[in-house]
Amino acid sequence: MKTDLCAQDIMTPHVLMAYEGWSIRRLSGFFMKNKISGAPVIASDHSLVGVVTVTDILSFETKSCEEKSELLQEVYAEYVGQTYDDDILQTMMSKADENCTVNQVMTRHVIKVDGKAGLQEVAYIMLQHGIRRIFVTENGLICGVISTHNILTAIAQ
Repeated sequence: MKTDLCAQDIMTPHVLMAYEGWSIRRLSGFFMKNKISGAPVIASDHSLVGVVTVTDILSFETKSCEEKSELLQEVYAEYVGQTYDDDILQTMMSKADENCTVNQVMTRHVIKVDGKAGLQEVAYIMLQHGIRRIFVTENGLICGVISTHNILTAIAQ
């Protein structure tokens, strides 16, 4: 095993990303099309703002009508600049997965490492946080992802 390997040496450079403004429906289609269960979330300037998984979608889908109503009010207050009465919200809720965005269901705290982080440091952070994937960033932008498979491959070589 090479002990001088760093994150950028073992990462997978091509990362599928979701945009924070996508609807929940679009995100679901993206996951199914690409056969993935999660993705980093980026803003319009491509900066990393969160991570979203199938579990986040399922949590959204099982929310009560009242909780979905609150999320819809947030969407319209933020993007349209106004709120709506209950009758209009009821109509919109029938299409909540089209009206609510990734930004509302994603996890904002993202565990990430710099490309220069050593292999041992990367493995330690992943163990410490109980995660199987970690994003590699440079200047706030994603440049790769490291999975437990990447680490095992590096150790085996």
